[in-house]
Order: sequence, then structure tokens, then C-alpha cells
Amino acid sequence: MSRVRCAIYTRKSSDEGLEQEFNSLDAQYDSCKAYIISQKHEGWTIARDRYDDGGFSGGSMERPGLKALLADIAAGKIDVVVIYKIDRLTRSLADFARIIEVMETHGASFVSVTQSFNTKTSMGRLMLHVLLSFAQFEREVGAERVRDKIAASKAKGMWMGGTVPLGYGAVDRKLVVNEAEAATVQALFTRFVELGSIHETLRWSQEQGLTTKVRQRSGAQIGGTPFHYGALRCVLSNRTYVGEVEHKGKAYPGQHAAIVDRDLFDRAAAILASRSTEEMRRPKLATASLLQGLIFDRHGRKMGPVHTTREGQRFRYYVTNAKRIEAGGPIAYRIAAVTIERNCLIIVAEHLAAQVRSIDDGAATAASTPNGGGQRQLICDHVRRVVIGDAELSIELKDGAILRRSLERVRHGNDAKLIVGSPPAEDKPVASSQLVLLLTDAARARELALAKPKLSLDALAAKFGRSPERFKRLIRLGYLSPKIVTAILRGEQPAHLTSRALQHLDGLPLAWSEQEAMLLS
Repeated sequence: MSRVRCAIYTRKSSDEGLEQEFNSLDAQYDSCKAYIISQKHEGWTIARDRYDDGGFSGGSMERPGLKALLADIAAGKIDVVVIYKIDRLTRSLADFARIIEVMETHGASFVSVTQSFNTKTSMGRLMLHVLLSFAQFEREVGAERVRDKIAASKAKGMWMGGTVPLGYGAVDRKLVVNEAEAATVQALFTRFVELGSIHETLRWSQEQGLTTKVRQRSGAQIGGTPFHYGALRCVLSNRTYVGEVEHKGKAYPGQHAAIVDRDLFDRAAAILASRSTEEMRRPKLATASLLQGLIFDRHGRKMGPVHTTREGQRFRYYVTNAKRIEAGGPIAYRIAAVTIERNCLIIVAEHLAAQVRSIDDGAATAASTPNGGGQRQLICDHVRRVVIGDAELSIELKDGAILRRSLERVRHGNDAKLIVGSPPAEDKPVASSQLVLLLTDAARARELALAKPKLSLDALAAKFGRSPERFKRLIRLGYLSPKIVTAILRGEQPAHLTSRALQHLDGLPLAWSEQEAMLLS
């Protein structure tokens, strides 16, 4: 009898009551534990680690317990995930599909102790989707109720929480005036109306030693610092100070006391409106940077887009993130965005064009788009990372290929002109580490099966630390054609031959010639 390693996952949306000695998470855990014990005759055992998410919504994957669970599944440590109800795992159909994909990829499954499913049948999958749809519906209806409640409360002038503004304190969920801070707010409004300039008022506030509100967050004290431009403008435009509550562009009479005179606030608002230019009111461009989130310098520091305007012309750049620059460390990188984006598009398009095998090939469509729309989509679909070196541009693709070009920066006025050259002479294909690791596992699985011929498949899989299905697939891969293995080790395999494709391959032929026709064509 093979051993089945079971992990228990528990979740509660709010943290209310979690401080109790025996809370909802413990109740879920005990129910799941009792179920696992009832299946002891099947070899079920409880994993030592607990995976609890107290105070986390089921509508998001951003849960530490869930992340740890998925990581252990990916590491092959868990065979079955036991949950109290399916909505404890997720309330989103899309998230559920992602979780199930991770489980199936690594040979794991899940069990709900209060709901019986057999996801191997179409009826079972239908019932599961129906239940999840209701769970998602319940979450969305709950969110709508909360939004309606907030809107109704604000229409009555109630403060609904959030950051307490300077000049007030929060007592019994109501705003009460803090006289010392209120004096600071009144002084800022008065001086701004006199000076008519945010920058002048900012300079004056710093000379007077005025500071922002002191707050407590996560046990630490924040705030209490001199005003900056954004903080000061936020104070001067906050309608809370005239006793109003804002919600979705509308202002309602508030239940709290005003600390700024209406006439003074209106004069300040008129000055702010006169300082607002048409360009400032124009909607900001969401993103015009093709490589945003993908580009790094040679020291592994992320580079972000910035721009400057000279004589009415906009110049875009990618620069090393300031937060990643250490004192005494390498200097920041700064390159022109247009040049690097154009070259990356050309290099990626050339690579995709070389992969085209027929007119129906998806790469043919992708390779034809760089000069048209969808450039950002093309980059996101195929590029994992762009690295800017001192003399080399490196583009890591999602198919495992690494494209390298020589890079030279020539001083050109105030900027460095970027010259991207041909592939380095020593550029050679690089073997995919994931494929090499998969082949290594396959060889180990084959050696184990040959060394222990009397053990059953289940026993061999348990000894190897994989599920029987996963172990069976590894053994098959252990008999790949030498020609295919050689191509993988040299990094010369076709783009479609990835680790994921091999792991999900069904019906691998025994004849090497048929394998080569299937995988190398």
C-alpha cells in the first residue's frame, strides 16, 4: 500500500475571532484531520505543515498559506489537498482553474470533506463549476452590498474609515477635531491664499517646521515629516476640512465639524483650479513602454521607464530603479527607449520568423506584427527578460532561447547613442535547464525501475517521491531517442519541444524514428 501525503488547507475571510483559542481555522482543520484518519486504511497520512490563511479573501491568490501549499505541491511533497468546503480553496473560477492546473501538473488532487466530487466524470466537473459559480456570485453580491452600504452611509455624511486626515482624530468611528493639528491646517490654507503658490507655501511650511500627521502602522510610527508637494496639495483640496464627505465625485454634508472657513476653502480651490493646465487634466497614458517590467541591467536591477520633454518633444528612457542602487555600488544605467525597443522587436521577429514551419504556424502571425499593432502583446507573449550589459544585449525568450547581440553606447550630445550589432561570433544555443533537469529525472526513474523489478509501479513511485502517473511518464521519457536527447543537450531542439510539452505528452511511440518524427519536426 502506497503512502498518500495529505495537506490540510484552511481559510477564513475575516480575522474576527481568530484570536480565540479554538477558532474557525481550527474547526476546519479538525474536520479535515478526522477525514484523513478515516482514510488511514488507504495509506493517507497528514503532512506536518499547516496551511492556514486567516483574514484572506477567497477572491484572490495572494494568500501566504495558499502560496506555500502550491510551492510544496510543485516540489512533489503533497499528493492530496484536503479542504472543508470548495469555497475555502477559492471563490474564483479563474483561480480555481489555475490551482487545478498546478495540481494536475504535479500529480496532486484535492478532496472536500463536506462535498463529494468525482472530477473524472463530466457530471462531476459540471457540478464543481456550478458550485464555484455560486461561490463567485456570493462573493460579488457581498461586495455589491458593501459598496451600497458605503455609498448610503457617505450620503448621510458618515465617515467610513480609511486614513484619518491631518486635523482630525478617529473616536468611536467618527472624526473629531484635533485642535493642534487643526491649527496647522488653517495656517496652510491661510498662507496659500496669501501666496497663491503651492511651491511658495511649501517652502514657508518647511521654514515654520510644519509636519504631516503622525500615524501608527504595523506597530511602527510613520509621518511627522515635512510636507512635500503632493501631501500639501492633498490637504488644500480635501473637502473634509469644510465639513463635507466626498464619494464618487459628489460632496455630501458631513457629520463632523469643519475646521476651515468655507470662503477660505473656496478661494484656495479657485487658485488650485487656475494652476491646473490642460495637460495636467489630460488622462495619463497607461503605458507606452514595450519593455516595462521585463528589462534589467547586467547587475540584475530592474529598469523602469522615464521621460523628459525638451522643446516640446518627448524623450523616453529606461533607467535603473533608484531603490536598487546601493551606496558605492555600480552606477545606474540609462538608455534611450525607442532604440532598444525597436531592436528588441526586430530581433524577436527574426527569431520567430526562423521558427515558421508552415503558413498555419502561430509564429508566422507573431513574426508579422512588429510593425503593426500588438507590439506590447508580442513582447509579453514571447520575451521573459531583457538584460542590458556593458557590451551585450541579451533577450531571454519564453521558449528557452537566449538571443544575444553586441551593444555599444556612443556619446551623442547629452545622450548615449545605442548601437546594437550582430550576434556575437561565439553565440551558441544554450540547453534549457528545465529540459535537462527533466531528462535527469527520467534517467533516474528508469534506473530505479530497472534496479527494483519486483516492486509495483505504485511502490516505485512512492520510493521516487512522485505520483504513480508522474513516475510512469518519467519512465517513458527515459527511453527517448538519443537524437532527441542530443538535440536537447545542445539546445538545438525545436521551440515547441519544452519541458511542459514533454511532461504532458500522451502516446509517446516506442520506435525512435517515430519519436523523432513527432518531436523534432
